Formats: sequence, C-alpha cells, structure tokens
Amino acid sequence: MSSSDDTLTTELTLEPGTQVLLSLSSMASPIEQLPARAYRNLIVVSSESPSNVADQFRSVGADLDAVAHIPVSGADTDYDGPMWTCDPLVPDDLTGLSMRLSRAFEALDGDGYLLVENLNVFLLYASESRVVRFLDHLTELAADHGITGIYSLVGDAVDDGTCDRIRLSVDADIDRR
Repeated sequence: MSSSDDTLTTELTLEPGTQVLLSLSSMASPIEQLPARAYRNLIVVSSESPSNVADQFRSVGADLDAVAHIPVSGADTDYDGPMWTCDPLVPDDLTGLSMRLSRAFEALDGDGYLLVENLNVFLLYASESRVVRFLDHLTELAADHGITGIYSLVGDAVDDGTCDRIRLSVDADIDRR
C-alpha cells in the first residue's frame, strides 16, 4: 500500500486494476477526481438519486450511456435517461450490493472503473467490521476482474482506527482533503 498527498492535480492517475481509497473533504465530489478514461465504462455506487448522479456526470462531460448507477438508499429512482440504473438497495445490504457488482464486473469484461462515492454511508448503517470485510471482498473482486476501484470517504468524519483498517484493503491511499 502506498500513501500520497496528491492535492496539486485534480484527475487521478491510476494503473488498471488498482484499488484506491480517496479521502475528501465533506463538500468535495469524487466525480471531479476521476480520470477522463473512467467515463468509458463506469459503475457508480451512490446514495444520490439517479437524476443527481446523471447531472453530476453530465456536468463533467461524461457519456451517460457508459455509466451505470447502483443507488444505495431510499432515494427516488424515478429516472428516465441514458444512464443505466436499478432499484435502490438499503445501505446495510452489503451482500445484495456485492451480488450486483459481481454481475456488473462480468459485463465490463476487465475494462472499467468502479466508484463507491461515499463509504461513510455504509459505516452509518452497518457495523465497521462488516464494512471492512465487505470492502476487502469488493477490492479483491474488482482487482480479479481488472476493474479499477475508487472508494471515496469523507476522511474527517471517520476515526483514524477505522481509516487504518479500511486502508488495508486498498493498494493506495490518496488524501485530497
């Protein structure tokens, strides 16, 4: 695992299949950090509504036909647009999310990105140990499929011990707070 304080550039530069923890301030968007090539084949796990996610990606020039959104919350999923979306999952249904992501990774055929927009949501609804085990499983699954994973966290809202346990599941830790 490497650590980086990479605050001078906005776009992440990652090798394919790399799994990275991205610590941001509470008002920062991980979407603005993504490399342009991520918009080719992207799965986004977010507590935002599909309409909000689509608006954020549209604002950075992403092709919404190449973005899939898995909503995690009771967010309204009434969306009719080019971005693929599905029924929302509750934030503590980590098994259901893992199953959906596993199928999605198969569809990406080793060329794509995963953005988990806010790990804090999972930490609010599931125990820390479950979230850490889930993240460990997810990063391994993504790497096995050649998917580059970006797991965003509001770093100031999580205690250092939890961050340390989460860091064990990723290849790199980038702090852009």
